[in-house]
Amino acid sequence: MLDTSQWPEVELDVLKEVHLDPKNVRLEVADAKVEADIIEDLFVNEDALGLVEGICKVGYLTHETPVVLKRRGKYVMVEGNRRLAALKAIQNPMLVPDYQARISALAALLPDRSSLSKIRVMIAPNQTQADQLIAAIHTGNLRKAWTPSRQAAFFQAQIDAGRKLKELLTRYPTIDVRKFVFRAHIINLFKSVKYDDAELQDFLATKKWARGLSTLARIYESKEFLELTGLAMQDDGRVTKTVSDAVFKSIATAIVQGMYDENINTRSLNSIKSPRYTQLMGELRRIVADANAGEEPSGNSTSGPPGGVASGASGGTKSGAGAAGGSGSTGTGASSGSGTPMGPASGGTGGTATKQPPAGKKKKPKNLDLGQVKAPDSYPEALKLLLGELSEIDVQKFPNATFLMIRAVLEKSIKAFAEAKSIDIKGTGNSQNGRVQLGHALNWLLDYVKANGPKYLIQVVEGVRTGKLVTYTNSSDSLNALNHNHHFKVDADQAFAMWGSIDSIMRYAMKP
Repeated sequence: MLDTSQWPEVELDVLKEVHLDPKNVRLEVADAKVEADIIEDLFVNEDALGLVEGICKVGYLTHETPVVLKRRGKYVMVEGNRRLAALKAIQNPMLVPDYQARISALAALLPDRSSLSKIRVMIAPNQTQADQLIAAIHTGNLRKAWTPSRQAAFFQAQIDAGRKLKELLTRYPTIDVRKFVFRAHIINLFKSVKYDDAELQDFLATKKWARGLSTLARIYESKEFLELTGLAMQDDGRVTKTVSDAVFKSIATAIVQGMYDENINTRSLNSIKSPRYTQLMGELRRIVADANAGEEPSGNSTSGPPGGVASGASGGTKSGAGAAGGSGSTGTGASSGSGTPMGPASGGTGGTATKQPPAGKKKKPKNLDLGQVKAPDSYPEALKLLLGELSEIDVQKFPNATFLMIRAVLEKSIKAFAEAKSIDIKGTGNSQNGRVQLGHALNWLLDYVKANGPKYLIQVVEGVRTGKLVTYTNSSDSLNALNHNHHFKVDADQAFAMWGSIDSIMRYAMKP
């Protein structure tokens, strides 16, 4: 049982006697050795400037005592690095050149800056007890938890230090250790893959990747993904999977490519029924099926297991595996291969560098928002597949293809809606030579909502049907023109506008 009441307390000079911890899991930089780099990282990524402002305007709050540890004769801050960075900057704003003027202006508000030149700290007896305190504070319920990447980083550090799962379970009895260990392992598993596209390899070292870990969690915590890959963590902490390393490389490439292209995110994967989730799982199933059929899936590797994961194991997820319901890799080894990155189905760019927007200019969205458009189970698989493909397409690169797909999706969705109502649109008189096209479908839908509601949809359908209430490119005639008129074209903004004009219709059509 942890008891900090006996830990000694001392007062240390913030500039001369106590140092920031280079092993602090808050840091974005790995193993920062120079204190200037550490303090800069805390200001850039952990909003230490906000803490400077709070201290200067409200005061230095002492309800929590920072914790130090003596390493090689020097006191190192193991809990309270952000506070220490703020206090160091207040004493010497030049420590953070990019924030110097703002820190100086805030420090000028203090009646006596020297009163903050020392900090009262507790001295932890050893690293083990310090780690127990840090874990209780940041991964328990005592305060707001770290972000998923920070939580994973803490337990990853424990694993890298040689801690075993059983030991961690004993040491942190109030924490869902399995969940965090799983998260740390799965991140390592994805990082251990040797991606054929150098851009993807570099992507896994960026803040954008770190911010997307909650998106990754939605995938690897899903029952379908775990069953597909066979990833499981045994009671002894050993990780197994049933897919080969080559197949996992292809799976990882498809997922990371989608995250890189920004068509896999928390918005597009907000439900297991969302089009992009359905599309992704279909793609991953095809990768596994091709491998089982003896075909080499794109991006495959034939080398040893990534991250030390045991391949071909049949053990399922053990009870008590936490919210994640499974596990990932245990090491840092890498798989290699000479395959190619995933093709168009993965939303890949084929290695083409992504053009960055000019500084200060807002980046334009690349994908349509289909987060609220989820086809019911009873709707045809062909429609679900088309919705998935539409959610993945890069509108900025392929506006005309997007426009054509919008037309097809709209017509098919109205027909599926009518079919679910046991209504034959052709039998209502809306057809030509026995064929129901988009105009006929919209005419029928307009009559249907006039008779059955909702009333707000009448003008929306009318606007798309005739174009009288909106611009031409938001009308069904423009949809038909792009499909049939070889002189007619649209741009990305018009494609987004068209989707915006039918969004309400699509949501309605998904709820028969």
